[in-house]
Amino acid sequence: MKHLMLSLICVFAVAGPTAAAFDGLPRELDAQLCYGHAMVGFDSVINSRLGVPAENALDLASKNPLAVILHEQYSTYLLKVIWGAYLWNGNPHDYAVGVFYRCAEQQGQNTRLGLNGD
Repeated sequence: MKHLMLSLICVFAVAGPTAAAFDGLPRELDAQLCYGHAMVGFDSVINSRLGVPAENALDLASKNPLAVILHEQYSTYLLKVIWGAYLWNGNPHDYAVGVFYRCAEQQGQNTRLGLNGD
């Protein structure tokens, strides 16, 4: 899986910005988090089309590889993004954009409710 991911990264780097799901990494931490989630979704759609078993993507959702308790080991949100990607019938870019905007919407709701720790 690591070799597959590295190969895909190299292909996108060589192909230039037209192959990338988004142009440039955002500067804000919350936006970077959403961007990262979107890229996990983007890669997961591609992995599903290449026949990579969904179980092999679990490491992408790992919070803390040293966690002993299962519910603390994985991000539920990222697991949903990965499983949703495997069920997605559209193109990877559309899935990534949807993940990004749903994440941004959630970030906005958390900010309005004061749940971001600010």
